[in-house]
Amino acid sequence: MTIENTQDPASRDLTNLLLLATGDTEAVIGAQEKAGQWQVVHSDSLPTEIHGGTDADFETLGFTFGPVDPHDPLFRPATLPDGWTKEGSDHDMWSYVVDELGRRRVGVFYKAAFHDRHADMTLHSLYSYVTGCVRESKPIVTDDTWATREAVTGELRNAARQAQDSVDLWERGDRDYGPYGTTTIAKYIGQYTAERDKYQALITEYAGSGQ
Repeated sequence: MTIENTQDPASRDLTNLLLLATGDTEAVIGAQEKAGQWQVVHSDSLPTEIHGGTDADFETLGFTFGPVDPHDPLFRPATLPDGWTKEGSDHDMWSYVVDELGRRRVGVFYKAAFHDRHADMTLHSLYSYVTGCVRESKPIVTDDTWATREAVTGELRNAARQAQDSVDLWERGDRDYGPYGTTTIAKYIGQYTAERDKYQALITEYAGSGQ
């Protein structure tokens, strides 16, 4: 499976014909983005651009990269670590590389729309994985190397501290929110308090301590 370069002249010509035939720009762009996600998931390529990391960060995990495609510099051939796969999501611009335990380790962004085409990928940190699991009410899958119970507990503590910092910020009431200020402040205090409590409950589970 190859990834269509929607800015290639031949592809642009087809897009223009579809726009003329349907008159529905939103539908045409939406179809391109949905097809783009499917192509990324089923191709042997990954984005050339990396956010917040380097090729070496990926290669340490077992990724290998080929040369950048001269006809489509947004992508290059790539092989995944043993047991890792790609999966789509409910957002047409996002797909993921998941490890052998089903954990999302890489976020892949691809906007296939012909007028604003872009792709990049980001290696997920353990903090990102842990907080994502909590936010989506998914179990945190531990292992003996990356997501050890000790490391997970540390990230849960970090997240609990950040949530408490947010509670403290809103409780100080430093900002002027006009007539809706009290309601807004209460809303966010409640939101971050609930997040903090979730993290603290998990700290108890993973470390046997609520501290």
